[in-house]
Amino acid sequence: MKAHLFTDADNTLWDTDRVFAAAQLDMLRQIERLTGRNAPQDEDQGLAFLRDLDQKIAATHPDHLRYPAALLAQGLSMVLQGRDVEETVALISGPEVRPDNIFESAQSRFLEAIQSLPMLRTGVREGLIAISKAGVPVTIVTEEKTERCRRFISGHSLEHLIGDVVSVRKTSQVYLDLKRDVGSARCFMVGDQVDRDILAAAAAGFSTFYFPGGFAPYWNADLDMGEAKRIDRYDAIVPDILAETRRPFPPLK
Repeated sequence: MKAHLFTDADNTLWDTDRVFAAAQLDMLRQIERLTGRNAPQDEDQGLAFLRDLDQKIAATHPDHLRYPAALLAQGLSMVLQGRDVEETVALISGPEVRPDNIFESAQSRFLEAIQSLPMLRTGVREGLIAISKAGVPVTIVTEEKTERCRRFISGHSLEHLIGDVVSVRKTSQVYLDLKRDVGSARCFMVGDQVDRDILAAAAAGFSTFYFPGGFAPYWNADLDMGEAKRIDRYDAIVPDILAETRRPFPPLK
């Protein structure tokens, strides 16, 4: 049967979490120096402290995890100085909030750092090569900007293995539209986020692969991934997809 692979990019094809963690910790150190206050001395150097605020900002912001870096810098300053996280989120989310120039350097360093080329996750190149050899088209579905995604594709020399990149807010309706557009009898989706990559795609009739990464937001903690197949390396998707390509087409009625 005709198959089509859709795949998430960040924390699925490449390890974005490692890049973001380093950039976020650098921002935290910058804000600590500016405020003269330090985050709790934990083994993770304050990453959990920062990400508690980060995720609560994202949960209320219309751009979700892609909210402006200025909000994180301002929020860290407030929380480091003793303000409650929920109160901080309410304050920096208000319409009257204005960027504070004192944090401009920290924000600039952060934005520059997250442009670094992330490492491919285990089995990605091998998996994409096998899928390509089988003649299965591959489309990236990302909530990031298309230009950034294509730059990372080029950085890893994957252009010949990726057919298209679609930048869109992932919903079940979007997956239905994608399935209709490619005209495929069997669509697969692989990703690291249970809500956007797995459940939304499954609701549209996709077969799904859950490839957990280093970042799992709290709002996904209690979600049941349903019938998704959990994998620990990207190329574990290959046998299922190749098996589908060998199945005969159903007879015409």
